[in-house]
Amino acid sequence: MTAMAVETGHVGCSRLADGMLIQLGGALGPEHLDELRATLLVPLAPECRDVVVDAGEVDAVDDSVLAVLLAACEWADVQGVRFLLSRASDAMEGALLDAGMADALPRLSQLPTVCRSTQVPRPRSGD
Repeated sequence: MTAMAVETGHVGCSRLADGMLIQLGGALGPEHLDELRATLLVPLAPECRDVVVDAGEVDAVDDSVLAVLLAACEWADVQGVRFLLSRASDAMEGALLDAGMADALPRLSQLPTVCRSTQVPRPRSGD
């Protein structure tokens, strides 16, 4: 008999000069709430402009985790910071849809494009 290992979830945080990148993966449940809260629901540094969550590697997600993500979105807004979901796995998308929250978290892909040109500019000549 072969047993399949269930990957436990993980929460990673990289602090950048002007924001935070939160990486979520595996199966996320109630055992991850303290870490999520400590990462997402704390006062943000004054230079923080964006909190970006990458949930592209999430295998399963509990409703309590979704509640923390929604609270973090509201918390960021109160502090004048953008909260964006950069990627979401099929499991995350399904959980958001099942919870009636499919459109509750702003997406990085919904930001307006600054450069609309599809051509790459040529380098200036030395003349």
